[in-house]
Amino acid sequence: MFSLFKKTISKDLIVIDSQFPQEIPLGFRNTEINEYIKRIGNFDSYTMYPMQPGASAWFSHGYGVSSEEFDKNKKSYLIRYPNNSSKIHYLEQSNRYRAKLAYSFFLAETYVLLPFYNKNKIPFTFVLYPGGAFGLDNDSSDNMLKEIFDSKYFRNVIVTQDITRRYLIDKKLCNEEDISYIYGGFVQFNKDEIVQKKYYKQDKDTFDICFVAAKYSDKGIDKGYDSFIAVAKLLASKIDDVRFHVVGGFDETDIDVSGIKSKITFYGYKSPEFLLDFYSSMDIFLAPNRSGRLFEGSFDGFPLGIDAGYCGVALFVGDDLNMNSNYINRQDIAIINTDAVKIEENILVYYNNIEDLYELSSKGCQKTQQLFDTDYQIKERIKVFNKYAKLKLDETIERD
Repeated sequence: MFSLFKKTISKDLIVIDSQFPQEIPLGFRNTEINEYIKRIGNFDSYTMYPMQPGASAWFSHGYGVSSEEFDKNKKSYLIRYPNNSSKIHYLEQSNRYRAKLAYSFFLAETYVLLPFYNKNKIPFTFVLYPGGAFGLDNDSSDNMLKEIFDSKYFRNVIVTQDITRRYLIDKKLCNEEDISYIYGGFVQFNKDEIVQKKYYKQDKDTFDICFVAAKYSDKGIDKGYDSFIAVAKLLASKIDDVRFHVVGGFDETDIDVSGIKSKITFYGYKSPEFLLDFYSSMDIFLAPNRSGRLFEGSFDGFPLGIDAGYCGVALFVGDDLNMNSNYINRQDIAIINTDAVKIEENILVYYNNIEDLYELSSKGCQKTQQLFDTDYQIKERIKVFNKYAKLKLDETIERD
C-alpha cells in the first residue's frame, strides 16, 4: 500500500517541545528535559516544526521552529551538553512517528500538537503549568482543554498547583483519576552550585532588591513591574544605600526611572551562571504579580521567584488568588499585594530588623529547596510515564 511518509520512527518515551534545545540553555524546561535525558535510557527529545493552532484557540500565533533554527540552537546547546547529541531530534513532517508515550508542556503547545498526536496515534500526557494560554473561566481555554481530554490518545495531565486540580474537577473538564498532582516545578540550579550568600553591612554595603521576569505586557502589569518601580521610588527617597536590580525584558524606557537612575540597574536576560552569583547578593526578590491581566483568567504559579528563593533570597510575592498552601507567611515567605505604599512599609520593617529578614530568607530557602527538589520532581513524573507508557522503573539509567 502506498504511504505518504518517507519512513516510520518508533520510540518509547518522547518529549515534544517548541523551545528545547535553546541556543543559550536556560530555564526550567532545559533543566527538566536534561534530567530525563540523564536518567531515562529510552527517552528522546523532539523539537516541533512550525504548527498552527486550531479553531478553539484564542491566540493565532503558532509554535515550533524551522529545521535551520533547530540546527543552530542544537549546535550551540551541545557546547554545554555534548553527551546529549543522540537524544535530540527534529520532527520531520514527512515521517510517521510511533511512541509508547509523548509528553509536552502547557496548554497552548499541547493543543497545537493535538492533530499531530491524533494523526500519528500517539498516547500522550502533558503538564498543565499556569500560563501557556490556560485561563480560569476562560471559554477558549476550556474548549482547548475539552478537545485535548476528549482525544482517544490522551492518558493523563500533570498539574502543579492545587487551584488547577480543583478547577479541572469542579468544571468537569477531566476525570479526577486522569489527573496527577505534583506540586511545584524545576529550578535551574543544583544545591552544590549555590554561591555563598552576601549579607548587608557584613559582606556588602548596599541593600539590594531585585525584579526578575520576562516581559509579556505593557509596563509588565501582569508581573507587577509598575508596582516594583513605584516601590523603588518610595524606598530610594528614604534609604541611601538601597539598590534595585531588574533582570529580564525590561529597561529604562518602560517606565520613567530618571529620578532613581543612580540606584537602579537593568541587565536584560541573563544565563543561569550569572544568576547564581547575582542572587548571592540580593536581599529581596520582589514580585507584586497580578492575575487576570495578561489574558482572561491568566495567573502565575505560586510562588514566583523559586530560583531566587532556592538560592536564599527572601521572597516577597503576590498571591491574589490565595494559592499558597505550602509556605507560612512571615515565617518563610512574605505575601504582599500590589499597593506600593504597603509594600514599602513591609520592606522597611525588615530593613530595620535585618536579622528577621535573613531568618525569613533562610527558612524560605530550606522550604523552597525541599518543595522544588529536582530528584523528587523527576521521580514523581517518571512514575506517571511508567504507568502510561508501560515502562519499568528498572529501565531508567543514570548518565554521566
